[in-house]
Amino acid sequence: MISWLIVAAVFSLIGLGIGVLIPQSGAADIEPEEVSPDVLIYGAPDGKIYEGGFPESYELENDFVFTTEIPVTFGEDLQEFTYYLSAAYDIDYTLVLAIISKESAFMPDGISSTNDYGLMQINACNHEWLTEELGITDFIDPYENIKAGLFILRGLFEKYDSTSKVLMAYNMGENGASKLWEQGIFESNYSKDVLQKQETYRQILGWAAIEGSAESD
Repeated sequence: MISWLIVAAVFSLIGLGIGVLIPQSGAADIEPEEVSPDVLIYGAPDGKIYEGGFPESYELENDFVFTTEIPVTFGEDLQEFTYYLSAAYDIDYTLVLAIISKESAFMPDGISSTNDYGLMQINACNHEWLTEELGITDFIDPYENIKAGLFILRGLFEKYDSTSKVLMAYNMGENGASKLWEQGIFESNYSKDVLQKQETYRQILGWAAIEGSAESD
């Protein structure tokens, strides 16, 4: 088993892939200027990226736990990679698992009818700026796809004060989500489903429930 060391990196990305079609969802229409320039780019020495060093220490709330409750397409190596990359971006690992489950059911080669790619369903409208920002060109590659998805998520967490709003923006784009917020709607079926899945994964891993969730009451 590889012991992942998180390092600051400039990612080199890879071209478009061909995969199976999956239902519409996906990280929608996130403009590059909407990602805070303070959001760092992280990676791991996985043979694809290896440059620089992680600039600051961080604490892990829970130890990495491999689970077979996740499909074999998302194996131990990829689970561990995602765990440490999530930690570097200060995003809850089980939230990332829940998003991937909701977006693609852990199908790494999935392409939706609306051109959302891979595990985290990165919409084609985001590919150009993500390639310019991160160097990514293969949005089907599971490692590259997760790098892109976590980079988008970190940018959204820098802007919005609740996980539900971040999930809404990730799912329907910031413009679409803001229209609902103007109507006083701050959660959606998508956000509620992802948060429910998050608690399920925390139970699977033996982690404490998120404070304030129904399971923690």
